[in-house]
Amino acid sequence: MKLIQKPRTLTEEAFEILQDAIINNHLQFNVLYSATELGQMLGGISRTPVREAAQMLEKIGIVKIEKNKGIRILPTSFSTMIESFQIRLMLEVPLIRRATEVRTLDDVEQLNQIFAEFKQKATSGDITGTLKADRDYHLALLEIVGNQKAIDIISNTRNQVLIAGSATIPHSRNCLDTFNDHLELHQAFIHGDSEKAALFMKTHIINTATLLIHQESAKRQNWSELNTDNFLNWI
Repeated sequence: MKLIQKPRTLTEEAFEILQDAIINNHLQFNVLYSATELGQMLGGISRTPVREAAQMLEKIGIVKIEKNKGIRILPTSFSTMIESFQIRLMLEVPLIRRATEVRTLDDVEQLNQIFAEFKQKATSGDITGTLKADRDYHLALLEIVGNQKAIDIISNTRNQVLIAGSATIPHSRNCLDTFNDHLELHQAFIHGDSEKAALFMKTHIINTATLLIHQESAKRQNWSELNTDNFLNWI
């Protein structure tokens, strides 16, 4: 039976729009925005849902609310990026193991369809489409287990990384490289090998973290190229 979808509140819509605006660099780092100003950018909505959305963004470390001043967009630091990948390792690795153990034939069929779409976007060199397909593939894997709290946490950490340095595409690898980095993971999932699926998920996350840290270190004065193994391999 299909469930009735609950209508989104103005606060929820403002949260999503503001988050997308920050990720896509439509709002500048370290600039103070008033709730009224942001409300006008969102089509003239009132300050209350904007303030509530800002409080939600503050909880996940994307903005800082400065009393009687405004809302400041925070750039992601080196430590925040490392912590984001650590959280992904802590959650996504055991979740993919569990997803592989409990997956149904319908799950396999759906993942194959999503993976085929991922391949099509990557092969065509569609950067935006590849990034979206990458996100959708990981989300579909997580939804097999059904832990919504974990999904929300992982989604927030991925967004923090996007805010920090966009993505490894096209600076550190191309679309097809990104797709190929999921091949062993996908095959392990399809064949029901939970231990290999967990191993390949860990390898994939660490590989992405390493590429992104090196990429960002090259253009940020306050970052230095450090060995990510020291921060991630202990998990």
